[in-house]
Amino acid sequence: MSTATIPFTMPKPVSRKVRLLRWLVRLYVCLDGLAAIVLVLGAAFWLGLAIDWTFEPSPLVRGVLWGLTTLAATYAAVRYLWGPLVVKLSNTNLALLLERNFPVLNQSVITTVEAADRNRATPVGNERLLQNTSQEAATALYGLRLRQIFQFRPLLWKSGLALALLSSIGAFAALQTDAFGFWVQRMQLNNQPWPRQVELSVVGFMEVEGQRIVYVARDDDFELEVNASIREGHVDPELVEIRYRLEDGRRGRDSMTRIGVAVPGRDDGQLYRYQFKKVAADLKFDLVGGDARLRNLQLRVVERPQIFRMVLECEFPEYLGRTPQTIPVSGRVELPEGTQAICRIEANKPLQSVRVHDPAQQVDLPAKLEADNNQRVSFPVAIGQEDRVLLVTMLDQEGVGNREPYRIVLSSLLDQPPEVSVQLRGIGSAITPQAKIPFAGQVTDDYGLQAAWFAYQIDKGQNDKGQIDNGQLDKSPPAERALASQPRGGRELRDIGVFDLAATNPETQSPAVALKPGQQLTLSVKARDAYDLPNQGIEKQGHIGSSQRFMLEVVTNSELRALLEKKELALRQRFESIYEKMIGTRELLDRINTNAENSPERNRSRLSGALQNVVQISYETLGVADGFEAIVGELVNNRVDSEELTRRLQEGITDPLREIGGVLMPQLEKQLQELLTVVGEEEETYQKPLAMTKAQGDLVLDAMKQVLDRMLELESYNELVELLRGIVADHQKIQQETKQKRREKLRSLLED
Repeated sequence: MSTATIPFTMPKPVSRKVRLLRWLVRLYVCLDGLAAIVLVLGAAFWLGLAIDWTFEPSPLVRGVLWGLTTLAATYAAVRYLWGPLVVKLSNTNLALLLERNFPVLNQSVITTVEAADRNRATPVGNERLLQNTSQEAATALYGLRLRQIFQFRPLLWKSGLALALLSSIGAFAALQTDAFGFWVQRMQLNNQPWPRQVELSVVGFMEVEGQRIVYVARDDDFELEVNASIREGHVDPELVEIRYRLEDGRRGRDSMTRIGVAVPGRDDGQLYRYQFKKVAADLKFDLVGGDARLRNLQLRVVERPQIFRMVLECEFPEYLGRTPQTIPVSGRVELPEGTQAICRIEANKPLQSVRVHDPAQQVDLPAKLEADNNQRVSFPVAIGQEDRVLLVTMLDQEGVGNREPYRIVLSSLLDQPPEVSVQLRGIGSAITPQAKIPFAGQVTDDYGLQAAWFAYQIDKGQNDKGQIDNGQLDKSPPAERALASQPRGGRELRDIGVFDLAATNPETQSPAVALKPGQQLTLSVKARDAYDLPNQGIEKQGHIGSSQRFMLEVVTNSELRALLEKKELALRQRFESIYEKMIGTRELLDRINTNAENSPERNRSRLSGALQNVVQISYETLGVADGFEAIVGELVNNRVDSEELTRRLQEGITDPLREIGGVLMPQLEKQLQELLTVVGEEEETYQKPLAMTKAQGDLVLDAMKQVLDRMLELESYNELVELLRGIVADHQKIQQETKQKRREKLRSLLED
């Protein structure tokens, strides 16, 4: 038997209930999603306002915050609104939702909905059962309230919060119109800061990558100054606090010190100070005072600029004849006067500027950084007549300078006049008009001699008594005579030469220096160097150095001989005392014998005394020899010598005295020293050395006696010469008297 299939349709009460549930679900989702979006945007509004007011971030940071807010709002819209809305709600799903929330339905709704959704015929035998089930579902749904399916408390909380946020934003916009408008401008990435009651400002910080930085030298103190404005409606905060962060992660805070009390109308702001002690590492900090915040302040530690290398490129004055030279600078530098130098300094880091100050002249030297290397600087230096101290202050590119100015001490070596160190040789204080005056010594200069000469001046006459009176006599103009040997640029001149009074003028053939007995000759040696630097605007033609002035009295030949005879007599008397001393020394040797009565200590004491006497006698004898040699020199240089007299003095006295003092006496001294080493030993040991020493003493005495006899002979010779000199003087006197009487007699005859 065949069976007919009839399509099954869902009862209207069931279909209306399912359709109503679908709209209620979508309405719930819309309300929940909108509330979530409002919550995100409202929270972002207030959070962004708090961050912006507190930190005042840069436009870049605010742009990032805008992006994060957009992402959060988009996520909330997709997660809580768009996503649930686009989900397809089938009848089956809705039926299951009903069955789960209303157990009384007893699976009737799901059976009815699934049967209708299949849209196909069912067996006849089941049609009645299905109809009964659908009628049961329609009857059960009639009295059910769908709102029991939904949890309205979370939705109410979320919606309430969203409404509260919207209300707060509206209230803020209505009550704080200016602040809301300013916040809108800030949301548009405007860079104008928020107006505040407290306005803090710091000086000296530079903006680097969003941070305000000041560079501090390592281990230096840094004093931070903060000004709190009290103008234009700003108020002074009760406290300004520093909140710092160290590199190692440590944090801390401290209060700044209030300096004085600012008075409105008089002061611009209240000053606060704080000192960071010995900053050794980078440090970041914020300043908080009232409603003002200064963030991203940083102390960045850098090394101080230091001089790594310094040299002076020197150009010396031309007259020195020295080649240019590069001199390293370390401490004090000595340079000749007139040197022109370029000081070149190399620092350990790039520099921004360099100041070279001369405190004595209160001027700054023109220091210049090299274009291709800002670690090098140069400046000119001129060496004058006074020492200079230059103070160098360097500032690196971070604005950090050296702690104390570097001191460059430049000492000026002034050109000194030539040093003339000469003495008269073989001449005394009295000279004859025809004398030659030899000089011994040297003329030296640090850099070079240009010329050397004799300078002399002559007294013109005598006083009434025929004596020289330097206080009353007129002097001739100073005159000069060039030395025969000239230095020609050398640094030393040893050949001083002779000033000859007998020299003649080549043009007139007359004596160049005409002297008369009774006059006085003042003589010195002078020299000039090549110094040619201007001094106070005046060109100088070298420095002149001079020896001491030698005052020489001009005497006659007879007067000079008389003076020399007095010297001979004094030397003979001196030698007589030396001879007597030698006799006593010889007698002291005779007291030394080998008897047991004489103790070794006494013998040793006598030998020591004898040795001391011998050494002294040797020096004194040579001194007497020098005296007689000087007399010979004066005779020769004054041109009053005779062959006989010179031979007597030189061969008879001077040479023997030198042999005694230079040969015989040293031999005796040596023997005494040897005898001292053996005294006190056995008699045979020092008997022979003692005899040899006594024999040497006798030899010395004999030689000294011979010289003394010659001195006495010379004295007799001098007395004879003096006698002859007196006879000649008497003869000349008689001649003058005779001539005077003849003139008087002739005058009387003419008068008659």
